[in-house]
Amino acid sequence: MAFRGKLFFSAIDFEASRGALWRSEGTTASTRPVKRLVDPPGRLTVVGKKLFFTGGFSEEHGNELWVSDGTMAGTRLVKELSPESGSAFLENFIAVGDSLYFFRVVRPAIIVSGNLELWRSDGTTAGTVRVKDLGPEDATNGPLDLESVGNRLFMSFGTTETGTELWVSDGSAAGTHLVKDIQPGPGSSFPFNLTQAAGVLYFSADDGEHGRELWRSDGTAQGTELVEDTRPGPEGSGAQPFTVFKKRLYFATFTPDYSETELRKLDPDPSCHPRSHRVATIPNPYADEPREFFIFVSSSTVTERKLYFTLFYDVGSPAPADVQLWRTDGTEQGTKLLYQPLIVSPDLRVPTPVPTNDGRVVFYAFDEAHGHELWVSNGQPSGTRLLQDIRPGPASSYPQDLIRAGDFIYFTALDDVHGREIWVLPLGCDADGRSAAGKACLAEQGGLVTMPR
Repeated sequence: MAFRGKLFFSAIDFEASRGALWRSEGTTASTRPVKRLVDPPGRLTVVGKKLFFTGGFSEEHGNELWVSDGTMAGTRLVKELSPESGSAFLENFIAVGDSLYFFRVVRPAIIVSGNLELWRSDGTTAGTVRVKDLGPEDATNGPLDLESVGNRLFMSFGTTETGTELWVSDGSAAGTHLVKDIQPGPGSSFPFNLTQAAGVLYFSADDGEHGRELWRSDGTAQGTELVEDTRPGPEGSGAQPFTVFKKRLYFATFTPDYSETELRKLDPDPSCHPRSHRVATIPNPYADEPREFFIFVSSSTVTERKLYFTLFYDVGSPAPADVQLWRTDGTEQGTKLLYQPLIVSPDLRVPTPVPTNDGRVVFYAFDEAHGHELWVSNGQPSGTRLLQDIRPGPASSYPQDLIRAGDFIYFTALDDVHGREIWVLPLGCDADGRSAAGKACLAEQGGLVTMPR
């Protein structure tokens, strides 16, 4: 987690044989525990100048809410949220304005269904309060997707009466409610891909008449409407909004047989009802194969001039059929396939490309000669290449968890000497092309950051 220009992460402190919250500034000497806990902390979430996480301070209290300013003295328990009997689980952390919103599940026993509650916290004991009791776990569904728009939380949430629909919360019990029963009755519209654009929520939903299409909401029933019936008829276009680039909302649509993916964009101005424009059509290279495909945008990154996105080709097997890295500048000519496949292992998450200081992005990808390793791209197929073969030869180092904090890109990787540890790639350049640590910027050799054992 990037926080105040540093990397904060969860790991075991082997010297103390305990879990700990750690921080690093890109060197072994600066990589130290901030706070030791019973178990490694979880749910690290930045809200303004605060870092929230869960952790236990004793064997009896294993899942409480903590907050940190990045220092040992400023890392403290916010509030004990475990019941006197039974257990509590804190889930789905999200920053909403200046507050943390999260869900607490309280169970009388591990194997017994519990109760679901929405909470919010400003980092103080008094300001950590239950917003609303949402009911028994076995009578609800979700939340399946969350997004903050200003000081409100939107969520895809289900009840037995309405099915899974769009909900909103302003942090009060009265202000936490169903926005609109888009597919009336117990049937579900299943709002997904919640995306904020121009102060309005955009999402995909199926109202039972138009199929899955693009919708938007201002948090009221009247202001929740179908944006565009991109593919008329009950099958729908499978619209998937995923990011904003150059003040335009980008979304993908798909043919019913997934033979083609269309990249589209529209002006998200809430005062009008603009039509979307097709950016590019991406054919499915495997469309002639006798397999049922499901294609979706799995990650995206926006830089000043380019939008990078990945297409995931799912055939129902543990490993993907393909994962492709694309880029666009918003034009058909400027939409290009950069590399495939990014991953072939079912155990790797799809990478989210991380921007550098010079317009490039760093990610991980696969080839037969090197396995899964670290790659870099300048947005051109010819400029997309292996950055470093950390584990030489066809064996993979399996890089994961790429994140930028300050002038470093951090990631974890596996080599034959250290096992899986944290690696760092310096980015900050001076006039001589050197980093603050004296290393060449975006060097061909990343550095290993080790932790005391």
